[in-house]
Amino acid sequence: MSDIFHAWSNGRWISLDLQSNRYSMAGTSASCPEERERLTATTAKLRDCLSSPPAFLPPLHLAWRYARAAHAARFIRSQTIARQLDFLRASRRGTAPVSMGIETIHYYASVFQHLRNLRFCRPRCLEDSVGGYLFFYPYIASLELLVGVKQPPFRAHAWLQSGDLILNDAKRAVEDYSVILRFEK
Repeated sequence: MSDIFHAWSNGRWISLDLQSNRYSMAGTSASCPEERERLTATTAKLRDCLSSPPAFLPPLHLAWRYARAAHAARFIRSQTIARQLDFLRASRRGTAPVSMGIETIHYYASVFQHLRNLRFCRPRCLEDSVGGYLFFYPYIASLELLVGVKQPPFRAHAWLQSGDLILNDAKRAVEDYSVILRFEK
């Protein structure tokens, strides 16, 4: 068992080394500017959309919807991408609103990110995007799940988008990827 524990707080990593009985504080990793940008953007969105302490407790129906979507995504994460997309097709029920304002979309994205940050372990990008798709589907009309690739070295990444707005990631994290798969509503 490791004697060093880490926590993210207000834009910095805080480490506790039990052996030396010492805390240390560092900024985000210099080797991962995308992660730093994503975390900064997420924190800013949460501050803007969830400005009062009661707002950090999202409506119960949204928390319940997130829990169900995250559970379903976790349940099918070991399946192939094709089977996961088949699952998304089969799970479509109801109709989404015809049009939605940008503030409302930002609100749902902030609630999703807030609830995702309460998980013990952040899901990988495809699981996160499948869960997000299930969460956002009834609320956002122009929802897309995108899978992009880049090389060298080869990398693949999945994210959600509504028009030009990226819902579960930062623009900087996805701008270098070429879209290879677009799953629309």
